[in-house]
Amino acid sequence: MHVVKCKLTLHDSLYYATREMGRLYETEKVIHNWALTYALGFIRKPYYCPNSVPTYQDDLQPINEAGVYVTPAKPIRCDYVINTFKFADNRHRAFSKPHSTNKPSYGKAKELAPESEFVFYLFGNVPDKLPKWIRLGLWMSKALVKVEAVESRLIPKHGTFTCTHLLNPMDLGAMPELYDLISMPPVSLLQNARFIGDYVEFDGVTFPTSMAYFAGAT
Repeated sequence: MHVVKCKLTLHDSLYYATREMGRLYETEKVIHNWALTYALGFIRKPYYCPNSVPTYQDDLQPINEAGVYVTPAKPIRCDYVINTFKFADNRHRAFSKPHSTNKPSYGKAKELAPESEFVFYLFGNVPDKLPKWIRLGLWMSKALVKVEAVESRLIPKHGTFTCTHLLNPMDLGAMPELYDLISMPPVSLLQNARFIGDYVEFDGVTFPTSMAYFAGAT
C-alpha cells in the first residue's frame, strides 16, 4: 500500500463554522478530509453553483475509482484568532416599523490562526506531484502543503489496534469498538478509535485498510 504524509501550514486565518453559540462562530482545530479532497484538486467544481445543496457522495465516490483516499488533517500546533464582523441592517427603509431602531448587529468568528500546522495522509494511487498551495474555508484561506514522507511497501497486518489519527466514520468499512467523537459538520470525526481487523502502520500511526469515500454508506 502506498502512503504519503503531508504537513499543512496556514498562511491566512482559516474560518468555517463548526459551532454557532449565539453570536460566536467557532472553528474546530481539525480540517475535514472531504474539504481537503476538494482543495487538493481531486474534484473540480464550477465557481458558481445555482443552489446550496451539497453533492458530496456524487463528487467523492468517483475518487474511489482512481484509488486515492485523503484523511482528515490533525493539528500539530494550532492557535486561534477572534475577528468581529457586522451584519447589514435594512431597517432604515421606508417600510420599516415606525418605532423600530437601526442598531447594527455583529458577530465574532473564532478562526484558526496563521502559522497553525496540521498533518494528513494520502493513501493509494497518489499523484507524483501535489499542489504546493491550496485554498480552504469560507474565506478561501491560503495554505502550504509539504510532503514529509513517502512509503510504497506497507504490508497489511491483522489484530487489535488503535488509530490515534482522525478518521471519518462514513469512510470506514466497519465502525470501531471505542472512539472519541469530534462533533462537526458535515460528518463528525473520530479519534483514538480502537478496531479489530486489518491495518497498516506508518509514521508511528496505525490505520484501518478499509478506508474509502462513503465506504460505510448503505
